[in-house]
Amino acid sequence: MSSAIDVVRPSEHDLLRRLQTIDEMIRVNEETERRLQRIAERRRIPPVPDLRFEYSYVRSVAPYVHIEQPSSAKGKEKAIDGVDGLELDTSAATTAGQETGEVVRVEWGRILWITTRDQVISPLLQGALWGVASHFLRPLGAVLGAHFRAWWARGAARGKDASEIEGDGVQWLRNWMGSILTPSVPSVVHSSRLH
Repeated sequence: MSSAIDVVRPSEHDLLRRLQTIDEMIRVNEETERRLQRIAERRRIPPVPDLRFEYSYVRSVAPYVHIEQPSSAKGKEKAIDGVDGLELDTSAATTAGQETGEVVRVEWGRILWITTRDQVISPLLQGALWGVASHFLRPLGAVLGAHFRAWWARGAARGKDASEIEGDGVQWLRNWMGSILTPSVPSVVHSSRLH
């Protein structure tokens, strides 16, 4: 009599083959991950530079904001070189200056000039130049567009029938596409020429 459940034990050869298969699957998976990682590294896009207005503004204003330290260097000023250390909020800077004994000196006339130049004069000039340029460029564009449309529409009869008129632009486009799509046939040298 046999029992309802027979326990079949795999042979050592079957176990070894299964282990090799599992090892092969792990190796293939690791190779695939490395390959995908190399592709991702190649496709990595460089970061977009920060072109916001405030950094260039702070950089142009920085030479006109001075922090004086009367306790360490009497009468000598320490101008801020880096943008990171610059505080534009003068109330915060003076509060910090009162605690540490620093005095913040701001050249307001120069800062006012830089702000007016960057916020009012430069955009006004750019807008005026674009306005004047568009006054002259719009008619030029209309003339060039009319010439192009006339060239595209002007043409000659395409076939024996004069009713089939094709524009120069269409004719050029048809010839260009034909030269691309038509396979080039090598010239055949006849044997009679060789003798």
